[in-house]
Amino acid sequence: MNRAPCADGHLAYDDLGDGPPVVLLHDGTLDRRVWRRQLAAFDGYRLLNLDARSHGESSTPTTEYRRGDDVTALLDHLGLDSAFLVGQSMGGTSALDVALDHPERVDGLVISGCGTSEQHWRGEFVVGLLERQARCVAERDTEGYVECFLDLWVDGPHRDPHEVDPAIRAECRAMAMHTATRHARPDPVLPGKAADTWARLPEVSAPLLGILGELDVVDVREMLERITATVPGAELDVVAGAGHLVNMERPDRFNASVRRFLDGLTGRT
Repeated sequence: MNRAPCADGHLAYDDLGDGPPVVLLHDGTLDRRVWRRQLAAFDGYRLLNLDARSHGESSTPTTEYRRGDDVTALLDHLGLDSAFLVGQSMGGTSALDVALDHPERVDGLVISGCGTSEQHWRGEFVVGLLERQARCVAERDTEGYVECFLDLWVDGPHRDPHEVDPAIRAECRAMAMHTATRHARPDPVLPGKAADTWARLPEVSAPLLGILGELDVVDVREMLERITATVPGAELDVVAGAGHLVNMERPDRFNASVRRFLDGLTGRT
């Protein structure tokens, strides 16, 4: 594990391989361990696997920040002008923020299971679980909070818990419990959001690939379809039989899609 400085502490990251740099950005509540199925699949690339602030082994923030700041802080620390960004869920919103606010630093981006950082939640399934999760926070019910997270983002609206790979559920439970216990604060510092992200989508100049699990929630589907329909030249890859965590549930399919995209941009075969 390596450390890069940030405004209120440090960012934990792994630095693996050689070649064009690719920054991996994980889901909210989870951490960089979500990418373990990808770490051996991209020979010829330099993988920078980052824990976002308030997640994993990175610092808990004490001042206001934007999640895209984590990406630029890492690139600055390593002396990199730009990189490819691959983001899942919250990590995808961070990647888009960087592409909007610092386009010169993004060579291409893959976003999976997300909208912009100004996400909207309207579906009954999502809204109901987010309300339950908020009650768990108020009642300091960590177990209940984590179970809501698993119901929402691991199981999803189309499956019961027993229909999901138990190993994936166990991995996500361990990561979520780590985040909820290590980074909990009485008055959490909430990150700011990039402004007017939906209106600014036509400004995204980097090549963009969106990846969507067929069984993800309808809000995510609508947002990702809107992004890929608006960003010039963007493409959308829908993965059959997968829920929100495509990179964990269908790693071979996810890796092949990302590899094809990156190789096409770098001229590799």
